Amino acid sequence: MPTRHSPRSPAPPAATDWPSRLREAGLRCTALTVAVLEHLENAGQPRSHDELARDLGVAAAAGKIDRVTLYRILDRLTTAGLVTRIQGSDRASRHAIAQQQNSAGYFECDRCHSISALPEDAELAGVLARIERRLSRRGVHSTNSAVTIHGTCRDCSTHRA
Repeated sequence: MPTRHSPRSPAPPAATDWPSRLREAGLRCTALTVAVLEHLENAGQPRSHDELARDLGVAAAAGKIDRVTLYRILDRLTTAGLVTRIQGSDRASRHAIAQQQNSAGYFECDRCHSISALPEDAELAGVLARIERRLSRRGVHSTNSAVTIHGTCRDCSTHRA
């Protein structure tokens, strides 16, 4: 029991009930699909197909994940709206849990191509909303908008070759 002088640790966030979410989305609940969702939920940044295959393969007892099956799972999860696909300048798609990536923009490192969400900013969200309204008046209806800022991440800056 914590005393007055010992700090309390915050409770860990509740894990998402992925089997229920998959059934609600009309998708089959397989062990690999749940593993993909759990990995993306805990990854901290969007993951590419190759990164997911490597990470899940290491965790799997067999040590190898069928790459085509993984592509199909990611496509189904994206179509169902559970996962967001982000295209990097290196032409590689990266994936993240949809509700975790409600950012109005991303930062992409030009060296390692890591992608992370920009900090939330009401002004940026407002600018994007104004642009969408202007496009709508021209008859263009956007489904998604985001800004990508390019530069060098902290890891690449400190490990210059």
